[in-house]
Order: sequence, then C-alpha cells, then structure tokens
Amino acid sequence: MVNSYKQSITFLGNKSDPLIKKMINLLMRDGKRSKAETVLNKTLQSLDSEYPGRAIDIFYLGIFAVRQDIGVRLKPKPKTRRNKQSFNVYLPRVISPICGLHLGMRSLLKASRDRSSLSPLWENLSKELLKASQNNGEVIDKRYSLNKLAGSNKRRIHFVVRY
Repeated sequence: MVNSYKQSITFLGNKSDPLIKKMINLLMRDGKRSKAETVLNKTLQSLDSEYPGRAIDIFYLGIFAVRQDIGVRLKPKPKTRRNKQSFNVYLPRVISPICGLHLGMRSLLKASRDRSSLSPLWENLSKELLKASQNNGEVIDKRYSLNKLAGSNKRRIHFVVRY
C-alpha cells in the first residue's frame, strides 16, 4: 500500500476577500472550485517567486487597472423602407464600480485564455496581471480604446448608471 499524500500549500490570498472570491468563481468551470483555487494559487505563487512579497499587491493593482468605467453599446438601427447607407451609432453608458471591476476581471481572464496554449493558464494569468499592474498589455489597450470611442460619442446620450 502506497502512502499518497497531498503536499499542503498555503493559499497566498485571503479566500474571504470579495475580489478573490469573484476571481475564483470566474475561473471555476463545471463546479470545480478546488481546481479554480489551485489555478489562482499557482498564479499568485508565480508572481511571488518573481516579486517576493508583492503578489497580492500586483493582483489588486492589476484588477483595479483593468476595471471599466464606461461601456458602449450599439444603437439599434431603425427599419427603413429604402436602402440607405447608415453607419453604426455607439451609445456610451456609465458602469457602476462593482460591475466595472467584474467586467475588468472577465476581460483579464479572457485575455489570459486567448494567450498561447503552450503555457498553462496560471502562467498566462500571472503575466496578464503583471502587465495590467504596470498599465500595459492587451486589456489596458482595449480599455483605453473603449474610453476613446465613448468619448467621441458622448454627445449622443445622457449618461445612465448600469447596475
């Protein structure tokens, strides 16, 4: 009989923290909470190995850097009887702070999943968090382009907060 035991690894973050809870829930697929916790823990350990003692700070800086303040939706086109050349009209809207944090976390996870499939998800996520904490990366560029698009169309609407 072989004694198999799991190596106990302490979780670097505080699991009762709302942002870490949300990140675990977003990482979770098919109810596999322990796997999601393992991925987040490996992400934080990867950041901690490169920057000792700063993993949690990099996590929070990255999350707050990618939060979205303004969203844009496409205005529905009216039914026309003639064939007119019409262009897309974007309607900006203000997003509540909590919803903006969650949207930023989703975009961060999407960008890390779209990265190279040769490296594991936790490694891609740690790289994206590091870039976001330094105000670089794909997610930050997307946020700035979205804010620019909303700024150019702000005369079209009165801002309403989305909850």
